[in-house]
Amino acid sequence: MIPGIINFILFKTDNRLEDINLYGGSRKKKQAMKLVMWYMTKLEGAFRGAAAAYGDFTVPETYSHLKNLVSGFIGLGTKMGEGWLLTAEMMELIESGYSNIVCTQPFGCLPNHIVGKGMIKKIRELQPNSNIVPIDYDPGATAVNQENRIKLMLAVAKENQDDTWAQDTGKKAAKEWIAG
Repeated sequence: MIPGIINFILFKTDNRLEDINLYGGSRKKKQAMKLVMWYMTKLEGAFRGAAAAYGDFTVPETYSHLKNLVSGFIGLGTKMGEGWLLTAEMMELIESGYSNIVCTQPFGCLPNHIVGKGMIKKIRELQPNSNIVPIDYDPGATAVNQENRIKLMLAVAKENQDDTWAQDTGKKAAKEWIAG
């Protein structure tokens, strides 16, 4: 599952509204941003409907749901890098059953490193079964380091899967013994 572009556009538009709410601004700009939000929300609905029409796709959650996921977790005025949206997308993935996440950090983007990597610890505290690995994709990062970090994430994913299987098998055996 890969997050779509519409939520990013909604996030950028909503950020303008958040700025006006936090710092003030013109009424005309606020009305224009509300109109863009309305239009993009309509497009979001059409996109979600198209994705739902095919059984092969996981339909992404609505922008408003993502915003609710992080409300009280990270400030909605956070806009460095992808701001709170990156955190919300990781939380959505976990909520949708995708607990193994590669969080790419592109081109030495310091704000994205701060918000992306900085929130992983909080997400892991909230979702202990999450397996998130940040990967730097910038000129200073070697391909070997990137590949090794992904291999480590996959090894942890397999270990977690084996642990879950063992727990499920143990529960089944205990039920059979009790019923026995």
